[in-house]
Amino acid sequence: MSVRDEIVGVARWGVRNEARIHYAEVRPMPLRRALPLATDCSGFATLCYFLAGAPDPNGLGYIGQGYTGTLLRHLPHIPRGVAQPGDIVVWGRYPGRHCAVVLEPGPDPLLASHGSERGPLEIAFSAEQRVQAGQPATWLDGLP
Repeated sequence: MSVRDEIVGVARWGVRNEARIHYAEVRPMPLRRALPLATDCSGFATLCYFLAGAPDPNGLGYIGQGYTGTLLRHLPHIPRGVAQPGDIVVWGRYPGRHCAVVLEPGPDPLLASHGSERGPLEIAFSAEQRVQAGQPATWLDGLP
């Protein structure tokens, strides 16, 4: 199984355990599989990478810090059409407003998004784009 597959697997674990994963902007980020836990969107993306054994997408060595802005600064920006499973999409210009993990690429990618107490959840990019009120989306290569 590839690291990208592992990231997606952890994100899907989060979706399956949505009722026990709460929304809160907590630092240091929880970097454990134990439930219940509370985290925000960038914390959830970072947790997916940590549990998958991938490098810290914030570029901080998993010190429990980071946010959408560190994702935007650290990861290479890519065109939407080349996004792969495990990549990250961020809405809003720097420092960013929200992020999600790509589960399935394609014309309307399927994402794992944790932007509110109801989450993490699977959502199509087009639906999340509506939730984000048309904010610009930046696609990031999570494993450059």
